[in-house]
Amino acid sequence: MTADVSVDFDAERLGWRSFFEDQLTDDERAADWHAARVCRGQARRCHVWSARGTHPLAVALFGEAGLPAVGDWVLLDPTQTQRPRRLERFSALTRQAPGSRFADQVLAANVDTLLIVTACNEDFSAERIERYLVLAAGAGVTPVVVLTKADLTDNASSYVEATQALSDNLRVECLDVRDVEKLKVIEDLCGPGQTVAALGSSGVGKSTLVNGISDADQRIGAVRGDDNKGKHTTTSRSLHRLQAGGVIVDLPGIRELQLAECAGGIEEAFAQVTAVAQGCRFRNCGHDGEPGCAVAQALEAGTLESRQWESYRKLQTEQAVYAKQKAEQVKRQNRRRR
Repeated sequence: MTADVSVDFDAERLGWRSFFEDQLTDDERAADWHAARVCRGQARRCHVWSARGTHPLAVALFGEAGLPAVGDWVLLDPTQTQRPRRLERFSALTRQAPGSRFADQVLAANVDTLLIVTACNEDFSAERIERYLVLAAGAGVTPVVVLTKADLTDNASSYVEATQALSDNLRVECLDVRDVEKLKVIEDLCGPGQTVAALGSSGVGKSTLVNGISDADQRIGAVRGDDNKGKHTTTSRSLHRLQAGGVIVDLPGIRELQLAECAGGIEEAFAQVTAVAQGCRFRNCGHDGEPGCAVAQALEAGTLESRQWESYRKLQTEQAVYAKQKAEQVKRQNRRRR
């Protein structure tokens, strides 16, 4: 295990806290195992920051049960004779892995705040933002929506209002990410010990945002003139130091987000909808013509937006499909173990 880049390693500034400290065993403390944080992930190896610098680790060393993701904390044996151990996470942004194989994929681990980045143009989609809000809620991560390209529209306030209407007390920042001074509005999220993740579609200015608040130097791609969409400039997940003292996980652009298990996240992100549904006459109301359905009444009165209701129903249906696939996967695994 040879360090390839020196790094000023201050574990607490990089996110180490009592949650992780408490997981060390007496034997690990006595043997002086040391902590490292995963800063870059690849198929067969990851890179970590540690007191020894930045160096690679073979993913196979962790075993199937402890595969690391960017943002994970791991413990390393100073004698290099025992396998490294991934510590339990306090949060994990998880989606269904792309492709035909049914599997979950951890996008980032141990994140405090998710910056949901979208633009004040054709990229703006309430439904997509809602998916990101569900992702954050399901992981116990605080969401903050960053509306970019505010300088390119005369009606930025309408995008802010539409976003704030999606969830009570949702923080929304609208700015030109090319203006470094305006980026200071999110400095309070980026201090020492804090871990932020940035997620959004290609071409919305996410890489420009990350470059402006961290030590990252992500390539900025041109935006196509015909549809105002950009190419993917971030191609892998990576951790960067924030100028305010914390760290940020830069994630590749995502257009379609298939959620993993997040039933609780849906209920939390759609608190306005669930509050209305609690007023139905029957607890098992299917909201499909039953008498005393509060949802039907709210839709008719206009106090519940039909678009938001349909988005909620769609996500609930997807969760039912996910649960069925997960149950079938567990059955297959159990049969193989017999």
